[in-house]
Amino acid sequence: MGSPHTQWQSEDFTSKSLADKDASEYIRLFVKKQMLLSKRLGSWFRLNLQERSIIDLALTLKVKFRSIDLMRAIVSILKKLRETGRSFNIKLLRGSRLALAFSEAAVSWGNRAARRWRSDRSYIDFLGKFFQS
Repeated sequence: MGSPHTQWQSEDFTSKSLADKDASEYIRLFVKKQMLLSKRLGSWFRLNLQERSIIDLALTLKVKFRSIDLMRAIVSILKKLRETGRSFNIKLLRGSRLALAFSEAAVSWGNRAARRWRSDRSYIDFLGKFFQS
């Protein structure tokens, strides 16, 4: 295979094809990073099957991102992931604040076990979803 430098010299790259290749690789890395982050946060699984398939295929098939329709679809999906993640973070923040307040109140009333409520993820998720504004 050789080093990247020798491959670079052996292949005939034009500035146009090089820019397309670099742009496609940059887009692919960005989309992959967003996909992994959204999977970690759980927002990936709120997408429908068609949206997840578009992203999976674009990453698996190593397509060049030249089609404006493909780019619009991917941008639309990424926006949806961002909004879903944003609402998830808002609910998590709200749930954390409520869990802290409820925990402090319960501890002041003598329930020492209530200190664990502050770090109970299920309780925080419940409070964030239940007390939506």
